Order: sequence, then C-alpha cells, then structure tokens
Amino acid sequence: MFRWSRKVSLIVAPHGSPRSWSRDVSAPALFGIGAALAALLLLVLVLLVQVAELTARSREVSRLREENADLGSRARSVHDLEAELARMREFEKRIRRWAGIEFSSGLAMGEGERGRHRWERDENLLAEMPTLPPVGGWVSRGFESGPEGHPGMDFVGETGTPVQAAALGVVKLAGWDDTFGNLVVLDHGNGFTSLYGHNETLLVEPGDLVPRGQAVARLGNTGRSSAPHVHFEVRLDNEPLDPAFLLSSGT
Repeated sequence: MFRWSRKVSLIVAPHGSPRSWSRDVSAPALFGIGAALAALLLLVLVLLVQVAELTARSREVSRLREENADLGSRARSVHDLEAELARMREFEKRIRRWAGIEFSSGLAMGEGERGRHRWERDENLLAEMPTLPPVGGWVSRGFESGPEGHPGMDFVGETGTPVQAAALGVVKLAGWDDTFGNLVVLDHGNGFTSLYGHNETLLVEPGDLVPRGQAVARLGNTGRSSAPHVHFEVRLDNEPLDPAFLLSSGT
C-alpha cells in the first residue's frame, strides 16, 4: 500500500555523461507538483480558448464595421441621388413655368401619350436659353449644390480662346470682380442669366446685344483662379441651375 510518508527519488542522467543528478521528493510534494502542472496546463488551455474567442470577436467586429461603412456609403449615395432628383424636378418646374407649359406632379416631361404638353424645342425659344457651351474645353469641375458647393461649371482651355455667349442676350455686366476677375454677365430675359468668369480680356460692354455664339471675352486666369479656365454659371430668377441640364438639351 502506498504511503504518503514515503519519498520518491528523481534521478537525471544525461546521455553520454558519467555524472547524474538525483533528488528525493516526498510523495505529497510530488503530488503537489503534478497538480500544479495540471492546473497550469488547464490555465494555458483556458487562455488559448479565450484568445481564440477574442480573435473571432475582433474579426466579427471588423466585418460589422466594414458593413456599417458600406451601408453608410450607400445611404449617402441614395441621399445624393434623392437630392439630384429633387434638383431635376425643381429645374423641370422652373422650365415649365418659364415656357408656359402646364405642370402635373404625376406627369414626367415627355412621357407617354400624356406628353402632349411636352416642351418642344423651338429655335426662337432655344435662342433665348443658355444651351451653348462657352468653350469647347473639358470640364474640370461640375455643378455642386449647397451653400459650400460650386454653382457652375469650369471649362479648361488655352489662354485667349474665344468665350462665346450661350444664348442671345444683353450684356448686364462687363468688368472686374475680385473673385471672377474679368467678368461678363448676360441677361437672356424671362429670368435667365449666364455668367462667364476669369477671362483674360473682355470683348463686350454693358448694354450690348449679343447673339448666340458670339465671342464675349477671351479665356484667361484672372481673379481667384489657379489655371486658365472659364467659370460658367446659369441662373433662373437668380437661382443657380446645373448648366449641364441645359447644355445637353441644346446640343
């Protein structure tokens, strides 16, 4: 029968060495050492399981954050699309009021048989609407709505390029502006105006009657500008419109 008072000899003999090491350990001490080792092993296993769970949770949190960011981006895209649609509807209302076309909230302009009220492009009507691009250069920045947005379009071109009137109009302003440099503003009647900024030189004077396509200035880099371009705006009743809507309809 095993006695707790007995001792156990532990002998360590390295291979190939004549020396050996021995120590007598009591049975209770040996049992205690074994229990401690078992507890330590159990603790290590528990820690490993917890680390694995934390790693899995961290990955799940990262995945949820990515999904959250993706949902936020989609929500912003939907909001932007809704804002763009509202802007287009408001633009359509203004054009209909200006052209004397009946507006119905259930009728999209030019759809189906109910499109009998569709606004048909007429040469005289188009002549008074700013539908002609001021220059043939590429657009470096488009229209951006909002107080901090960009109320027009920037057309890049070479200095000296003729800047043409987007429609028949009377020169309302031709002079210097601290922001737009050499500036031309045309009044097209019926609430429509167009603005041409950052010009190198001006070719018209206030009061001049300018036909559609006539050069009113030469493209430049004046005012608050970092490169040669023309800043082009279209306004209806002094409210900025996205020129792209009109330019695409006039080409």
